[in-house]
Amino acid sequence: MQIITRELSFKEGEQYPRDQLDSIFKWNRNRVYRTNLFNEVTFNTIDVEDGLVDIKIDLTERWYIYPIPIFKLADRNFNDWWVNRNRDLSRVNIGLRLSHFNFRGRSERLRLTTQFGFTTRLSLGYRIPYIEKTQRHGLIFNFAFLEAKNLAVVTRDNVRRFLQGEELLRKVFTSRVTHSFRNSFYSFHFLNIGHTNVQIADTVAALNSNYLGESATNQSYFRAGYQYSWDKRDNRNYPLDGEWYTAGIAKFGLGIFDDGVDFWTLSLSAAKFNDLGKNFYHASNLIALFSFPDERSYFNYFSIGFLKNSLRGYELNIIEGSNYLIQKNEIKKKILSHKQDLSGFMPVRQFQIFPISLYGKVFFDQGYAKGYPDYTGSDKLDDQYLYAYGVGLDLVIIHDSVIRFELSRNKLDETNFFVNFLSAF
Repeated sequence: MQIITRELSFKEGEQYPRDQLDSIFKWNRNRVYRTNLFNEVTFNTIDVEDGLVDIKIDLTERWYIYPIPIFKLADRNFNDWWVNRNRDLSRVNIGLRLSHFNFRGRSERLRLTTQFGFTTRLSLGYRIPYIEKTQRHGLIFNFAFLEAKNLAVVTRDNVRRFLQGEELLRKVFTSRVTHSFRNSFYSFHFLNIGHTNVQIADTVAALNSNYLGESATNQSYFRAGYQYSWDKRDNRNYPLDGEWYTAGIAKFGLGIFDDGVDFWTLSLSAAKFNDLGKNFYHASNLIALFSFPDERSYFNYFSIGFLKNSLRGYELNIIEGSNYLIQKNEIKKKILSHKQDLSGFMPVRQFQIFPISLYGKVFFDQGYAKGYPDYTGSDKLDDQYLYAYGVGLDLVIIHDSVIRFELSRNKLDETNFFVNFLSAF
């Protein structure tokens, strides 16, 4: 109950004019839905007397515990694997991820991952949304260990080149503790400190002397950072209305270890989502990263081309740069919205309704990356204005999972059809 009431802008006993209820219900519904604890959230009124009404909130809980088998590609996206890696099935990771989205019944999130195959990964994540009565301060813990016998050692023509061997090529251990502070419904502050330790084989250092810098085979450093987020999206996984702004600063290398890690980053992001009416929607997003000084090891390079920090039309490439800008735009229309009732053969109540939505869209993306000094791995696309445009379909299914089908044309006069399993925004 506390998790729900902390999201509401009204309290028991308060009174509001009837003509304000629709607007109040809309944004409160979004806030409750964004906890990711419920499949459906509905606000209704019950007439009482003298024009007064009670507010009834109907909730359909999600299934909270997911033991999910891992069978996924090790590459950045499906297209990178299909084209650049020749559909090599040895580049698959298998394992098990156990996620609990309502641990201890307080919206705490626990995630354990055991992964083998192309990359071995053991990780633990634990998020406590609040640790005191005001429900404003929280903690997030993340720990991960990775080791690989297959490793991207260099980049040539904006494509990472891998080395495969019998010996372990790299081990990485990371840990991070984050303090979160929520001072309003939409405003979040995050202060974190973490540690990274990297060990590589002599073979890797011989092939790329700048992998960890100056032919080093070990790198260990602390980092500290702060991020502010103002999030008023109606849905975090596939937003259609609202806005989201973030700004962050981080320092890599705190002077504790003498391993050459010493740089700052400043990150900014702004996203706007508009419901245009009649099932038309608009989305626009700006992402900026600035880092200084430019000189650093290959392991600490930043790139366009990972997860949502990508330009559509360039899925086959990474674009490495110390500073970059990404700007995305799209207009889409809902073509289909359907909820399939599976109660006839699905015994678990939380999965008896299977939602399906389909959106048709047009998009235009643009960006720029400033290349690293004396570095040629991303020469083809660094230090120039980049753009791409196209059309596509977004298939949105249970828990707002997204499959994107996109036909694009980019600055290199390449026409490509790409499939992605992550929202573009």
